[in-house]
Amino acid sequence: MKARLPTLVTLLAVGVASACSDATAPGSTTVSPSVTVAPSPNALNVARGDSVSMMFDMPMDTASCRSRFTLHMGDSTGAAVAGRMRYGNGYQRMMFVPDSLLRPGTRYFVHMRDSMMVGNGTGGMSMMGRQHLMMVMMLTQPPAGATRMSDGMGWSFTTGN
Repeated sequence: MKARLPTLVTLLAVGVASACSDATAPGSTTVSPSVTVAPSPNALNVARGDSVSMMFDMPMDTASCRSRFTLHMGDSTGAAVAGRMRYGNGYQRMMFVPDSLLRPGTRYFVHMRDSMMVGNGTGGMSMMGRQHLMMVMMLTQPPAGATRMSDGMGWSFTTGN
């Protein structure tokens, strides 16, 4: 019996350790969500007061989306536009609302980087209320007209006068 007790304790310790690592390891599963965007890629005469929205087929973690979204003036290297995020439809719709009207007749580039967390809108990686298995979204299939980039996806639109 003495020889079996250390083996049993070792197996129990390994089981507990693996269960804990599965429960707390962010990014343990990767998913590729379906996404639709507005304004549509290459859209012209977009209203200067429009928001930029993305609709996913699963709920998102708000903090990871906020940190991975940028609206640039011009192209992907242009100045970032100031604004705030809003969420709807059970955290499946993300809307970027600029702080002021967009400039007339200007090209804008939307950039959404990979590695957003799937979540329930908790706004962070807190342990409270967190799912046992964190999933990371990779934007491998951008909507028609959007571009797959090395670190996510992007698309352009131009405002009206």
